[in-house]
Amino acid sequence: MKSVIYLVAFGLFITFFAACEKETIDSDSLESIATVPSKDIQAILNEAISQTSIRKQKSTPVQTVDFVELSRYTGRWYELANFPSFFSQNCSCTTADYAVIPEGISVFNNCTLTTTGEFSAINGTAVVVDEQTNSKLNVFFGPVPGDYWIIDLVGFDEDEPYDFSVVSGPDRDSLFLLSRTPEITTIKQKVALFKIFVNLILQGYDLTKLEITYQGQDCVYP
Repeated sequence: MKSVIYLVAFGLFITFFAACEKETIDSDSLESIATVPSKDIQAILNEAISQTSIRKQKSTPVQTVDFVELSRYTGRWYELANFPSFFSQNCSCTTADYAVIPEGISVFNNCTLTTTGEFSAINGTAVVVDEQTNSKLNVFFGPVPGDYWIIDLVGFDEDEPYDFSVVSGPDRDSLFLLSRTPEITTIKQKVALFKIFVNLILQGYDLTKLEITYQGQDCVYP
């Protein structure tokens, strides 16, 4: 009886989610995403790439989200994936901690080096440059700023911190996928992540370059 109730409830959830999508997503894909083993982000990514392989990618400029409530954005984030860069080289168990300060937002990035097992951290400051949306910031880890554009944002509860964020820039050469939890375990998280991947592909991102960041049970976070 319990299994029947679960299947009915899950079917209603998938139907509702698919109806709310701006882009049509195959309902069979959503059902397959729900059966992906917990923590298997690569499988969700592969399904998204498969489902969008015949769709036309957008050649328009990168679009940021409509608005970011900064109080819901601060706190700890866990990096799930990124486009490889100098900052992410040899990094695992990567986190980002944000807090509101007079200059803007303080940034503390930390990871565990796979080569030595030691922590590698860097402090910075992010300044909002688009005050109407708060979705475009300049982040400073030195004298030269970098683009910090929030191009996707998911919040399951409007009274709680955001659950997922995607950060990039106008040239699509950087990409960081952030989550409030180090691992993806719930159906809601899996479907939201699948939607994020689809939207990124439709924005013209080549997700075959995306590398999954290790976030295992043996990670130690400062």
